[in-house]
Amino acid sequence: MNRNTLSGWVELSGFPKFTTTLIPFLLGAVIAWHNGYAIDMPVLAVSLLAVFLLTNFCFVLNACSVYADLKQKGVDFHAEGASSLHSTAVSGRFNALTNGKISVQQAVSGAYLCVLAALPLSMLLWLPLNTGPLTMPLGLTGIIIAYSYSRGPRLSYHSLGEIALTVGVAWLTVFSGYYLQAHQVSWLPTVVALPWMIDAFKLKLTRELPDFEWDLLINRKNLANRLGKELTAKLYLPLTLCSWAAFIPLLWLDVPYYSLLLLAIPMFYTSKSLISMHRGDWKTREGLRAITKNAFTGMILIPAALIGIFLL
Repeated sequence: MNRNTLSGWVELSGFPKFTTTLIPFLLGAVIAWHNGYAIDMPVLAVSLLAVFLLTNFCFVLNACSVYADLKQKGVDFHAEGASSLHSTAVSGRFNALTNGKISVQQAVSGAYLCVLAALPLSMLLWLPLNTGPLTMPLGLTGIIIAYSYSRGPRLSYHSLGEIALTVGVAWLTVFSGYYLQAHQVSWLPTVVALPWMIDAFKLKLTRELPDFEWDLLINRKNLANRLGKELTAKLYLPLTLCSWAAFIPLLWLDVPYYSLLLLAIPMFYTSKSLISMHRGDWKTREGLRAITKNAFTGMILIPAALIGIFLL
C-alpha cells in the first residue's frame, strides 16, 4: 500500500466517527468497574483494538457499497448538489474514492483484512485472557451485523439498518465492554445504555434526511424514505423525550446524585438541535447540517457523560 492509498484509506474510514463505538465500549468497562470488577488492562487494550478494526470494516464497506451503487446510476460526484454525499453517516466519505486516492476494490480488500486481523484478537480474548464463553459469539455478532448492514441481506436497504445500528453500535458495544471485564451477563449495561440506544436510533433517522433523494435513486429503502421527510422530522421530539426519560433509572443506581449534572452537557446540544428541528431548519441544507452536527455532539456526549457519572 503506497502513501497515497494509505491517505485515501484514512480519509475514507472517517476516524472521528469511531467515537460511536469506542466510547460506548469504554462505558461498558467502566460500568463493570463500578460494579466491583477490577479493570483488566490487557483485555481492555486488545478488545479496544478489535472494536476499532470492526468499526473500520463496517464504515468502509458501507461507504464502498453506496458509492458503487450511486456510480452505477451514473451520479456525477463532482456536480453541484452531490457534495452532501461526502459528509453524512449514510453515504460515508467519498472524496478519497472520487479523487482516485484509493479504489473501491482496494478499500473493500482493506475492510476484509480488518476482519481477519480482529478474529485472532477475539481468540486471544477468549482463551489466553479467559474472558468467558460469550466472547467469540459477541465478536461474530458484531461482524455479522457490520457485514449485513450493506452487504448480503443489505439491512440498510430494507428499513432494518436503523435497528442493526442500534443493536450493533449502541447496545452491543456497551454490553461487550461490560462482559469482557466482568465475565458475567447483567441487565445493568443495557439499562444504562438505553438513552444512548434511543438517541443513536434518532440520529440515524435524522442523518438519512440529507441523502433522501440519493437513497431513493439507488432504491435504499431506509425508514426515512418509507416515512417521508415530514414524519421523520416530527419523530425527533418524541424520540428525544424518550431518550431523556431513559435517564431516570440512574436515580436508583449507586451513583452520586450530583454526578447526574453531567447529563446537562449532552442535553444542551440535543436541545439546540431540537429547537432547530422544531423551527423547520431541516428543510434547508445549512439548517440540516447544523441540526445533525449538534445532534451528533449531543449523542456522543451521552456515553461520555455516563462514563463520568460512574467514575464519580
